Amino acid sequence: MNSGDSSVNIALRHIKTGSIFLILFFYYMFIDSNNFLTYFFMNTKIISLTHIFTLGFLLMVIMGASYMLLPVALGVKIAFEKTFYYVYYTYIIALIVFILGMHYFSPVFIALGGCLLFASVIIYNINMMISLKKIRKWDYTSFGILFAYIYLFIGLSIGTYMALSFYFNIGGKYIFDSLMSHIYLMFAGFIIMLFIAISYRLLPMFYMTKTPKNFIWLADFIILNAGIILLVISSIIDGFYNLFGLGLFYAGGILLSAGIIVFCFEFFNLMNGRIKKKWDITIFYLYLGIIFLLAAVFMGNLILFLPERAIAENPGIYYAFGFIGLFGYAGMVIIGFLHKIFPFLISLKKFEKVKKGAYKGLIGNMQKKYMQYIDLILFAAAVPAASFSLLILDINLIKISSALLIVASVIFLINLFIMEKSS
Repeated sequence: MNSGDSSVNIALRHIKTGSIFLILFFYYMFIDSNNFLTYFFMNTKIISLTHIFTLGFLLMVIMGASYMLLPVALGVKIAFEKTFYYVYYTYIIALIVFILGMHYFSPVFIALGGCLLFASVIIYNINMMISLKKIRKWDYTSFGILFAYIYLFIGLSIGTYMALSFYFNIGGKYIFDSLMSHIYLMFAGFIIMLFIAISYRLLPMFYMTKTPKNFIWLADFIILNAGIILLVISSIIDGFYNLFGLGLFYAGGILLSAGIIVFCFEFFNLMNGRIKKKWDITIFYLYLGIIFLLAAVFMGNLILFLPERAIAENPGIYYAFGFIGLFGYAGMVIIGFLHKIFPFLISLKKFEKVKKGAYKGLIGNMQKKYMQYIDLILFAAAVPAASFSLLILDINLIKISSALLIVASVIFLINLFIMEKSS
């Protein structure tokens, strides 16, 4: 690890790199819009596009932010800080190899990139889980984060198996079941579980609001995990092809939806109970994310109960559901929290200013308010537009909405650099 690479610098580097991948995601979506018309469950170009966002933006930012948030939120020190530097570069190389392999359908690149991704993320994952062992008092956030990293490990293992199956031609008819398990574990198990657990800690921390009651969190925790586990089991036992598995699939979907709704209800309670009622840019993004999450829950349940033939004739509903759930919720929440986390990380590099009581002014001066709200308006308008265009599979509308999202993502990245330079 370079002498100048503190954990703060590594966190900032991950966040900025993830923001670059966000721009690439929408650029790819813009230039390759026609790929959405070629629908089948192993469309490798769509898989490539999806992983630019999920691994390039979501996981990259999560990895970077966790290097500082775990010590701050849970009061533990990261076990092996010197691994940050090596994981970062291995992960980027692996991701690029994997994305190119999927886009050009090169089994060698897919397998190689998948194995390197597995190695780098597993090192990160084990590091985080070892760090969690140092927690003195476990609560809802601690358990939620632990379960999220367990799901990440299992989901990543299944993803690596699928990557290797392209090269060794293994898996056969079970590849669809593996894909569904991978999606449930990575999106519902890792992302949703992690975001909800962190939100229950960060919202009271940022806005001096009450902490959620233990009963609420415990009930939510049980419902969410029961739903996730049932969905995974249903996919393993060919849930779409036998009555028992189909019953587990419906039960898992309903429980997951119920757990998300409980969280949304508690989110509104927490935000209404904050001491200062003043709205900031993060609150706007979080409310947007919750609205899009509820929309995704509605669409997911629609998919559950629509006749299979109706869905087969309208595959755009899958794309719209995935987009509004992944970017509409996860993307908005990450961007919203980064408006708090990024200035905080920068302020750690300027600790002397904080000691002199300049923390509030430092954070305020680093951010260009008008750029933030222009960005917010662009995201708020473009996400529903993109979801609708994917639903009806209108290529022109997909291009227009993705172009707006490119502009919004570029403004977001520029604002990060402005914040860093202004410090």
